[in-house]
Amino acid sequence: MYGSQWPWVELFRALHAYDGADAYADVLERWPEQNPDECRRLADFSGRTEGCWGAATDDDLCRLYAAFRVASTLLLRFQVGRADGTDYPGPAISVEGYQLFHEALGFRVPEATGFHPFFHEIVGVRQAPVAEAPIAVVEQVWPPLMLGSMMFCRAGVVVSGGAAHVVKEVAERSKLYWAFRRKDRPCEDRSHGWGSNSQWRTQLRRDYQSPPGFHYNIDAKQSLNGATGTVGGIDVRALVELVRHHCMIRTVVDDSGLYPYRYSYTEAASLSRNCLPRGPLTGGFQGAERGNGCA
Repeated sequence: MYGSQWPWVELFRALHAYDGADAYADVLERWPEQNPDECRRLADFSGRTEGCWGAATDDDLCRLYAAFRVASTLLLRFQVGRADGTDYPGPAISVEGYQLFHEALGFRVPEATGFHPFFHEIVGVRQAPVAEAPIAVVEQVWPPLMLGSMMFCRAGVVVSGGAAHVVKEVAERSKLYWAFRRKDRPCEDRSHGWGSNSQWRTQLRRDYQSPPGFHYNIDAKQSLNGATGTVGGIDVRALVELVRHHCMIRTVVDDSGLYPYRYSYTEAASLSRNCLPRGPLTGGFQGAERGNGCA
């Protein structure tokens, strides 16, 4: 691991060791004040990458991943199940405490007017009887967090929608990629399978919002924009669904050996927020597609 990750690693371990009734009051509330360098680093990263996304170093992305590990641990309290193979419920914290901690660090809660995979992770589905009914947010379980124009952690939401756009059995149970740990579903990120120290060298996935559109997994080497047919043996439309949502929400695929981390996608802002594209997914804004240029 990088030495710069150590404050987050210590916090991650402290949260796992905590068995009190209010992790925010006992562990998190004073942490930003006690670690001002981390707040400054987050602010510096946000400022450096706001116009030029390529300005991120390995150290930046691994440190952000360590912060993401902390957020993932806190989110366990808002999930139900044993998908992680344990009865550990996560540290005791309220949604308010979760939000206050991250806002004190410099993250912001964006206002999303309707369902969109950039902002929302589906944690539950109320299947609408009309197949063409668009996806709509019914309940927010936890809020989204952004660092400047970069999505750090999407909101967890319960949605309603018709089977043409979201299928309950798929959206609730398919493997969630770019996720370290979940109670409610299988998940995977690139740290899995490595030793306890090596895991921390994982880089955070970066998604950005800009006026022209949404830019998913910008550090990946292979763009799905303009692709047709199949890529890596998977229909390109299914891969776009996966990269946008981090999981499948209506398409059943064989995920054995599936490695979506190599793919990026850029989506025009004019694309409907309430449905998935039906035809070949060849559109989308191409600028700064891999984060190597300025937005």
